[in-house]
Amino acid sequence: MKLLNLDEVNELTGDIIVFGFSEKHLLEFFKAGRFDVNVLGIIEENQRHQGIKTVCGRKINVVSPDDAASLYEDDCKFLIMNDYYEEAYITVVQHVVYKLLGKEDVIIYYFLDKESRIYHDYCRKYENTPLDDVIVFRSGPHASQYVRGMDYSDNARALFEYMLKAGLNKKYRLIWLVKKPEDFVEIEEANANVKFISFDWSVSEDAEKRDEYYRAICLAKYIFMTDAYGFCRYARKDQVRVQLWHGCGFKTRTTFSRCEHRYEYNIVISEIYKKIHQEIYGLRPDQVLITGYPKVDYLFHPAEEWLDKLAIPRAKKYIFWLPTFRAPLNQLNELTEKGPEGETGLPIVGKVKELQCLNQLFEEHDAVMVIKLHPFQNKEGIHMGNDLKQNIVLLTNDDLVDAGLEINQILGHADALISDYSSAAVDYLVLDRPEAFTLDDVEVYEKSRGFVFDPIKKWLPGKELYNFDDFYQYVEDVLNGFEECAEKRHLLSGKMQKWANDCNSERVCSALGIGNSSDC
Repeated sequence: MKLLNLDEVNELTGDIIVFGFSEKHLLEFFKAGRFDVNVLGIIEENQRHQGIKTVCGRKINVVSPDDAASLYEDDCKFLIMNDYYEEAYITVVQHVVYKLLGKEDVIIYYFLDKESRIYHDYCRKYENTPLDDVIVFRSGPHASQYVRGMDYSDNARALFEYMLKAGLNKKYRLIWLVKKPEDFVEIEEANANVKFISFDWSVSEDAEKRDEYYRAICLAKYIFMTDAYGFCRYARKDQVRVQLWHGCGFKTRTTFSRCEHRYEYNIVISEIYKKIHQEIYGLRPDQVLITGYPKVDYLFHPAEEWLDKLAIPRAKKYIFWLPTFRAPLNQLNELTEKGPEGETGLPIVGKVKELQCLNQLFEEHDAVMVIKLHPFQNKEGIHMGNDLKQNIVLLTNDDLVDAGLEINQILGHADALISDYSSAAVDYLVLDRPEAFTLDDVEVYEKSRGFVFDPIKKWLPGKELYNFDDFYQYVEDVLNGFEECAEKRHLLSGKMQKWANDCNSERVCSALGIGNSSDC
């Protein structure tokens, strides 16, 4: 078989079968109008993209590789629409085409969208240029799924802040890829050798901005990310890409993408999670580093000014509740779990009357419950009633962003945590404090999303809550200083978290040869 860039082809007509569903690629392909083709269908491994899709007014059938034969017609051509076109060619296309045709003398074309073509041009420009002493950071999902604040957050932010404290910006230039660089001028002005640039500059018509973006991407010695990694897909062999990820939790991945060649390292928190990440991301053992997560360092040094910044009353005790996001957003259609249906919009505490009972309990004990919603969720779907006193506080992602705080920078103040399947519950283990898990939809969730542990209940380091009475009793026990599940938590904590100190950022740098060796 032969792999050929469609830009090198003067004419392409007739029937084609596409490998890889990418609406971005398809829109560019159709709008370009360069080729007179009929798309017989698309072969896509990701189940959530399969089915009938409409792109530019065309209805296209997207099927799994196992159903590829249903699309094939004599003399049809094959076209890859995937940023990782070489990977697709090796791991998918050859097998499917060979299965369909029984021979290997077939030309496979690939189509590059505008950003990929620009990226390739800069790769050629810099291929013989020595790397710069530059470290690039990016956090959050793909640019098309931008959520305010997530582009400067999580493990990448915690690691960046550690590097500043350690003076590593004296050796390296630290560059952040964010949505709006103008929001971070104060950080630039306060720290030498720090720069924020926009990830939107990758396709900017401003040549100066585009040059600055690609020089950073093409010549950085280290590139750190917490989710999206396609922005550095054509990295050189002497560059080091590190997937910090954003949590070792309980939920599994909805799809499998082998990432062995998509980044050099992935960090985790323990041996058991190393094995899990090897499996669900298709990584070699030497690619997975057990360092602990940088953002867990925050838990040992919680922000002192948090109460005033977030308008939270002073109290003797604080219980945090972090419900996992359920309802889908259009741009995040992989999240298909069913959301709560009660009056409040919250799981397990579905009635406003129940919230009122909790509020009274907290008031009696001079305590506060902080409900922190998921970054993909806002207050619009939450109804807490108009007569609740300030002993229950609802926080959104925007509240934290406005205050300049991360969830782990305030979670260290919690005397206890209520979660469900969030990785925050695993982070919180390092503090050895009471935890509980709302499991009112555990069976449904297991079928729709799934867990990395089986059976899941044996791996939950805290009290199991199935209804409001359970929830109320747990809160009352914590406020009265009683804990039921400490022994189980201690047993699981040692398995799930190798480290329980504030040296995770230091260990990451040490493992990668950045800065001094770690004594932690």
